[in-house]
Amino acid sequence: MSKVSKKQRVVNALVDHGSISPFYAFNHLGETRLAATIFKLKKEGYKIDTQIENGKNKFGDEISFAKYILVEQPS
Repeated sequence: MSKVSKKQRVVNALVDHGSISPFYAFNHLGETRLAATIFKLKKEGYKIDTQIENGKNKFGDEISFAKYILVEQPS
């Protein structure tokens, strides 16, 4: 059985869910550098949009975070 790379785990999550956030990536994929992985995927031809979302952290503080949305996979 071959090991799935972290880049492939991110691609799988994008395909399955349509979008991914750093919180999801950290908690479900063990990915601590999501922005760097998204950058690599874009260089490989993936079309991924970035939306800035607003929310609150566990302390009630207002925060902003990126949400990455898969638009198109390379052919």
